[in-house]
Amino acid sequence: MVKRSAAEFLDDAEANISDGDRSHINGDPVPGGIQDCTKRQYSQMMDIWDEFERRNPGATPHNLETAKRFVTLVARASEGRVASAATSLRRDGSAIKPPSTVTVYHKWKMFICAWPRRPGNCKISPELTLSISNYISTTLVKKIPLCTDVRTRNFLTVHHFTVLMKKMWQSEERLHPRYLVQDFAALILFIYTSGRVGEYFESTCRRGSGRGLLYKHIDFAIFKNERGGAELAIRAIRDAKGMTNTPHKSMRSLADGAFKDYTTFEEIFAIPPPADGSLHHLEIREDKQDLPFFQVISCSGPTGKIQSASSFSSRLVGLGHRAGYRENITVHDIRREALIKADDNGYSIAERMKFGGHKNPNTFSESYMSQMSTVDGQSSYWGRERRTIHIDIFRGLSLHHHPQLFQSLPAKLQADLESRPDFVALNNEIESLSAKAITDDEQRRAQERRSELYWQRRQLLVTELRKCQKNQPLNLALAHETDSFTCPPTYFDRVRFLDPPRDRLASSLFLNIPLRSEGGRVSLRDLIALCKENPEVGYRPSLQPKMGHCPVAECGLRMDRFVSASPRSVSRIWNADRSFSPITNSISSSRRWNHIYKCYQEDLKGKHGFAQLCFQCDEWITAKAEWQGHCQRHLDKPETLPVQCDILTYRRTIASAGFCHFCLFDPNKPATERMHQWVHSQTWTDHVNAHFQELKLERSSEQEGGKALECPDPRCVGAFDSIQNLQFHFQDIHCIPTVRETRRAWQDAKTGGRIGRRKRPRRRDCCSPGFGESYNPAKPLDSSPLKGNTPLATERAMDETMTGTEMPDILEKIDPRLR
Repeated sequence: MVKRSAAEFLDDAEANISDGDRSHINGDPVPGGIQDCTKRQYSQMMDIWDEFERRNPGATPHNLETAKRFVTLVARASEGRVASAATSLRRDGSAIKPPSTVTVYHKWKMFICAWPRRPGNCKISPELTLSISNYISTTLVKKIPLCTDVRTRNFLTVHHFTVLMKKMWQSEERLHPRYLVQDFAALILFIYTSGRVGEYFESTCRRGSGRGLLYKHIDFAIFKNERGGAELAIRAIRDAKGMTNTPHKSMRSLADGAFKDYTTFEEIFAIPPPADGSLHHLEIREDKQDLPFFQVISCSGPTGKIQSASSFSSRLVGLGHRAGYRENITVHDIRREALIKADDNGYSIAERMKFGGHKNPNTFSESYMSQMSTVDGQSSYWGRERRTIHIDIFRGLSLHHHPQLFQSLPAKLQADLESRPDFVALNNEIESLSAKAITDDEQRRAQERRSELYWQRRQLLVTELRKCQKNQPLNLALAHETDSFTCPPTYFDRVRFLDPPRDRLASSLFLNIPLRSEGGRVSLRDLIALCKENPEVGYRPSLQPKMGHCPVAECGLRMDRFVSASPRSVSRIWNADRSFSPITNSISSSRRWNHIYKCYQEDLKGKHGFAQLCFQCDEWITAKAEWQGHCQRHLDKPETLPVQCDILTYRRTIASAGFCHFCLFDPNKPATERMHQWVHSQTWTDHVNAHFQELKLERSSEQEGGKALECPDPRCVGAFDSIQNLQFHFQDIHCIPTVRETRRAWQDAKTGGRIGRRKRPRRRDCCSPGFGESYNPAKPLDSSPLKGNTPLATERAMDETMTGTEMPDILEKIDPRLR
């Protein structure tokens, strides 16, 4: 390269610059780059100022009086979120919580940062900025008044973390298996790294950037531990706060199916420990480098798109509420506790700052430390060894756990809410919108209005539920009960036998065993299975397909895929040597288990003359006398009878059949009739409702002030003063929904007809005329114990309503043990 003189250097530069490239060279100051989220906040404050300036021509924020007027208006229009703040009334009569001093100061800071970014504006002087800050903290705080309370710092201690994990794995409801594993991994990652939610998920400030934890940001290695054995180590590179414009280092990672040289964890476990103290670094495939570790999951599996921080945070909040916490649990609660633990364990300030991603050493003491002193004064005074167990317990009191916290409104309060004028008005307007919309534009506006009304209705439900939860007492004695009535089984307890991998993980994940042990290897296999598999149908163990086909030899219908073909064209599929012939016929996933159940039952009936499946035991009985004895054995142990008697479906398979509590505990009926298993919701609800109609008929014939009603289940204590309250009890405790009686249903009842409409029978498969029983459209189902055509009710029975809405009374109506 020829060395150029200074003149030649500048001449070359001038020659390479076009006239268009000189437009950005001016005397305007250049502000620093900001994220889109910050731009929106700046733009919002500048829009408010523009409107203020339109109403006050010539206004400038450089004038102290004008700045005071502006910040006062901002403070009066803002709404606070601190729960302890006193509520005030607006001019229109609506309630509002005043903002805190921190909120008003934050809005003022947004404005003074946005002002000089507009061309032609000069920076507001530090003296005026300080004066406005003092004005907020000394004058506005009294004039409005502003809220001076601060939000409580919550700490997710080990106890609370254990409660969340048990809720997630042992009683969590419908959640995609992959999300379950991902959320579990994310919580473990936050606990061990004190990371922020936006460092591993796509932050709302970086929406659309795809930034977060990618496979290339994780190091996975095997090293020789202190005992001389091989051990796995993982290091995640955090996309830290304030590092948006900082380039990432090229790292390797560990993920399912992402290893370059290994396909199973058994191959990784077979790697010997390095002899020289080095690391065995496991490389990732090139096509997996930029794949997000936490992906968005659809019904068909991972989509390859990074999951947003708001999505994970909302699931974490929901998990906390379902686990019995009134507060919203956030990732920052985990981060605080992790940093507190690091500080208590004697790490230096520099190590703690690196662990927390802090740049200022004062950040920890100002924003993370507990307001409670960590000094054990008693031990310190008497010269004893320091104790910290009680300090951790008191720090955990920031989160309030209620094991029996209501997850939905009790039936009585739900009925009261639905009869309120504001709730009725919302329902009426929602119904009227569909009738008014004619054109496409009207339908679009109606849909937008309907969505808004649905949101308002949900807010009414949430408000009532929060109020109910706030007044709900805590019965600590009841919290330690383990019997099936006091602590009824959760949704997962009732369906876990249909999901073997998760059934095993519900217990194995809480065992203190090495990862390389047999139990640890089984847990790894189950976690991988949950990530890779999401079966459409959860077959019962007694009714499993055989090689992807119906297990009945005369049928052999394909169950592992769906092809549009009529099942009636299926002939004999099994060959004489018990092998399958090629088959093109199949059945949709929503009908697969139903088909196997009916087909297998008809096959057993053809061989033995009788066949019944006990849904509780998952056992087939092929003799009437044996079925009679089997039912009697269940009835002889009333403590094992189900408390929740609703029909429960999991992955298109009936996990629990429905029972009638009136029949189940009626000693005058035969055992088979008492243990009748209902598999159709319509006939089940009609049957139970018929019992209530008989009760209404009996109550209407009695004199006023008749005897109190009792639940047929002897395990339920207490009495009910009306049939309606008994129905509420059935809905809250026994999961039997209250049937809302329509005008037509009541007219049918007066004329002696059936309660409710009969649905048109569905087209049946070729293998069986009905779902486990004969069906004759010409006569009613013979399964109901209420036979004959006697009118079920002659006139409307006026139920007494439960007086009072105090929480102890509500609890006593649901179950006196909860009082």
